[in-house]
Amino acid sequence: MKPLIVIFLSLALLNTQLFAEDGEINPDTARAYEAYMVTFQWPDALTSEQVNYKSILSTDNLIRLTGDEKSTDNNAQPTPFGNVEARLGKNVTILANKKWTLIFRYPGDTIRKSFYSEQEKDGYPELTGNIAIKLGRYLESDIQYKHYLFDSFTQPDPIQSNEQTGTSSIFAQAKSQPEFKAYEPALVLKLNQSNKTASKKVNYLDHPTIGTLIYFEPIELEDAIEKIATLSVAPETGKSLTYDSLHSTNELTNK
Repeated sequence: MKPLIVIFLSLALLNTQLFAEDGEINPDTARAYEAYMVTFQWPDALTSEQVNYKSILSTDNLIRLTGDEKSTDNNAQPTPFGNVEARLGKNVTILANKKWTLIFRYPGDTIRKSFYSEQEKDGYPELTGNIAIKLGRYLESDIQYKHYLFDSFTQPDPIQSNEQTGTSSIFAQAKSQPEFKAYEPALVLKLNQSNKTASKKVNYLDHPTIGTLIYFEPIELEDAIEKIATLSVAPETGKSLTYDSLHSTNELTNK
């Protein structure tokens, strides 16, 4: 496998000019970055502002994980922010810790990513999000969050309904034990945050409940292509990335 990876990466570097000839990635106009984003939840004790969550009428269109999805590697990515948990405090909950390799083909190009927290209840992530990043004079980010509060189904106490004694009581109680209490999202906070920044600057997007740190590191175009070639051999989401998919999309990690 190792020789195959080396060969694949070599082909990736040699084919940079082919991208230019196809008109998909022009080295003269394309720009590459590593994007880092950390989303966290402030504890209630640290804010006195009221945040209004709205009731969820239906869960039909909500993301629900089945267990087959590969881990999003939250809280495992090295970041330019250092030890985020130590800096923010032990009571702060890290909801998402993301790193993306981005190639903008030209000024004005926009890249979109979706993500969710590893924290979940009965398959429903506590946080889902979408981010659109545009390359202009600055790097412009538009983030849409949905943060959920959960409720569980109310079930009767089986002990009160079993007044039998002895062995029959034991069997009756065992038979009438309640099923696992399923949780569903009951309330949602919809939050839209936007930001403009130059690269190599840490930006903090403030909110009483959900805070965001975002940072962009410029990298060489060849390095970005090499990184995506590595993902083609060991894909992040379990789906093989090809040069055809790289031609057709800006999303270098197939989310």
